[in-house]
Amino acid sequence: MSPITVIIMILLAALVGYAIFIFNKIVKASNLNIEAFSNVDLVLKKRFDLIPNLEEVVKGYTNYEKTTLEDITRMRTNLSEKMSVSSRQKEEDKFSALIKDIVVSVENYPNLKSSENFLQFQQALTKVEEEIELARRYYNGTTRNYNALIQQFPNNVLAKILGFKKRSFFEVDLLTRENVTITFEDRRKNPR
Repeated sequence: MSPITVIIMILLAALVGYAIFIFNKIVKASNLNIEAFSNVDLVLKKRFDLIPNLEEVVKGYTNYEKTTLEDITRMRTNLSEKMSVSSRQKEEDKFSALIKDIVVSVENYPNLKSSENFLQFQQALTKVEEEIELARRYYNGTTRNYNALIQQFPNNVLAKILGFKKRSFFEVDLLTRENVTITFEDRRKNPR
């Protein structure tokens, strides 16, 4: 065997080894990202599980809107693990706004605001919202790492060949970060 053939074989072996190494790094980053989103999904489901408690507490004190209950039920039904991150994010933003509408409307009912059941619901909701924020941060961190890995040269060449694509961050719509001043009466005038 000639020295040039040996060098070419060594270079080919190094190139194949490097491709396998990069492929494994991308797969690991992808799997961490998928796992991180499942954590976000899990915490979001915990928030949905609080809604029946809220419905029961509020029903006892107010003439609770039937359409609001229907909206909540429809949103819960529409969510799917197969949704894209951006679709899921839009649905979650709508749901967050609806929860805030409900909590803001409670301000009109001082007895409800001070009831032990409602206070427990608020504490549970606050805890879940903090968990959602932590899960979102972790997901966005894994998304950042995954995207950086597949966009760096020469990884981007292999990632493109193998079909790895950039993923979206899970952001909160700025409207849901602001204090909501909508009441149920306002929602009837201006349906979403």
